[in-house]
Amino acid sequence: MKTKPGRRPLSLAFRLTLFISITTITAFMLFSWLTIQSVEKHFEEQDLNELQQLSTSLSQLLTHQDLTEHVRIERVINAISQRPNAFIFLERMDSSPNQILFQSPDGPDFQKIIETYPVVTELPVIWNAPEEQTAPHENSNSLHDATSEGYRVMILPIVTMADNQKLHYRLVIALSIDFHLHYIKELTRNLMLAAFFTCLIMVLIVHFAVYQGHAPLRRVSKEIKGITSENLDVRLQPDQVPIELQQLAVSFNAMLEQIEDVFKRQSNFSADIAHEIRTPITNLVTQTQIALSQKRSTEDYREVMYSNLEEYERMSKMVSDMLFLAQADNNLLIPERLTIDLKNEINKVFEYFEAWSEERGVTLRLLGDAGPVQGDPLMLRRVINNLLSNAIRYTPEGECVTVTLSQKNNGILMSVANPGRVIPAEHLPRLFDRFYRVDQSRQRKGEGSGIGLAIVKSIIEAHRGKVSVTSDSNLTQFTVFIPQSLFKLRSVQNA
Repeated sequence: MKTKPGRRPLSLAFRLTLFISITTITAFMLFSWLTIQSVEKHFEEQDLNELQQLSTSLSQLLTHQDLTEHVRIERVINAISQRPNAFIFLERMDSSPNQILFQSPDGPDFQKIIETYPVVTELPVIWNAPEEQTAPHENSNSLHDATSEGYRVMILPIVTMADNQKLHYRLVIALSIDFHLHYIKELTRNLMLAAFFTCLIMVLIVHFAVYQGHAPLRRVSKEIKGITSENLDVRLQPDQVPIELQQLAVSFNAMLEQIEDVFKRQSNFSADIAHEIRTPITNLVTQTQIALSQKRSTEDYREVMYSNLEEYERMSKMVSDMLFLAQADNNLLIPERLTIDLKNEINKVFEYFEAWSEERGVTLRLLGDAGPVQGDPLMLRRVINNLLSNAIRYTPEGECVTVTLSQKNNGILMSVANPGRVIPAEHLPRLFDRFYRVDQSRQRKGEGSGIGLAIVKSIIEAHRGKVSVTSDSNLTQFTVFIPQSLFKLRSVQNA
């Protein structure tokens, strides 16, 4: 089944560079914003404090009881003239129309301010010149664009007595904040320029750092590229790579060990199968040459033909076994699901080997019992046959081969134990390999083809079971676990 090629994911270097750069740039922009906000807050508090002081001072002058109204106004004018960034508008509210007593020149349009805020308020507001004006904001924490003439305005009602007459004033105080706005604008522009160049430099630095950080990956990749089938014994050095790549190196070494082991087994398998085929062919050629070396009777030729037939049958069985294992390797070995009584099957195999075991002076014994299992009768009988024949072959004369059945964890344990020569521990994991020999001798004694245990393992694994072997000074024991319900187990695994 063809699948559409997926889109190649972004490179690690690009993703790391992008992530670190965005994080750094965001942090810098946040710092810049906080800086501007802090400066704005500082200027706002400074302006409010100055407005409060100025309003208090002017209010005291206008409410001075010992001075006439004219003198009070003159003192207010003198006080405001000493502050070049402050402007006032003073009018009497008790006359009709209102009488303007004083208005600072070069100040804002106080009439527009009064029209905008007809109700007297002591809360400071921000006012911009009408030609550049945006909507005024009371109690605003942010300032308007510095291109306009900006003022912070306070409107105060003042009631006092002068010349035995109650007077009502409206005092409008405007404090120019153009300098502050200009300063904040320049600060913002400079911070933006600094942010741009900082971000550019940061991206380059991060990209270089990421490139250098990936140097161990490139080095490991180069080492891996140099490994071929000719040098599978090469291993990566986990202690010479960064700790983040250590587990990768360990896993790759483990994979190399498995591949090397497979290559060795394949090489040994090719040599072994060539030897196994060569032996019967040599026998056939030799016997045929002897038969043809001189004239013989019909009975002699018949004996040669029977001898050749035995070799042909041996080769045919070997080929059948190899095809059986090939099916297992390609997951084509599908056992039937029939209910089997293993104890009954073992007794049948006992009867089959009874004559051979008596000939070798070996007794057979069955212990224990177990419930039925689901499986393929022919396959499981072949497992019992191979294990029992292997045990009889290596059991000394006068000893006993013991088969034990027991129930365990929704399955059945079957063990085949025989006394005899101890198998070294390093050979135990390889006993189920095809044509593997403990003595490494090319001459095989007996009638075994060398793949019987490999067939046992394939059949048991096809039944979702396990097979293992142990060997000590007392006996060698093969243990097989078979699930009782193959159908249910497969259903759970498929689910």
